[in-house]
Amino acid sequence: MQAYRFTVNVRKTRIVPPGARRSVLGILVDGDTLRLTPDFKSRVLGHLYGIEKFGLRAHQQHRDFASLAGLVHHVDGLIAYALGTESAWAEPVRERWRSILDTQGRPLG
Repeated sequence: MQAYRFTVNVRKTRIVPPGARRSVLGILVDGDTLRLTPDFKSRVLGHLYGIEKFGLRAHQQHRDFASLAGLVHHVDGLIAYALGTESAWAEPVRERWRSILDTQGRPLG
């Protein structure tokens, strides 16, 4: 690394004790398989719950999204990320999301 003048950024480096939770880019890497963090799952499910209970427009405004399309694309992206990491959890979530969009109508954009 020193030949290319790279240095370790101490602020971004942590020593994690044995048995502690290890995550990289929001993915738990401390076990045999990669897993999503509970916070990530909660955030996705929170969006779905809010949209089911209050509707797309109210949830968009409550969460300060500039547009309905922006909210839909954001949730689509979260679910796509989850599918690539923990598909067993994400598949039913994607089906629930599709059902919500079919029920409430897909926004244009």
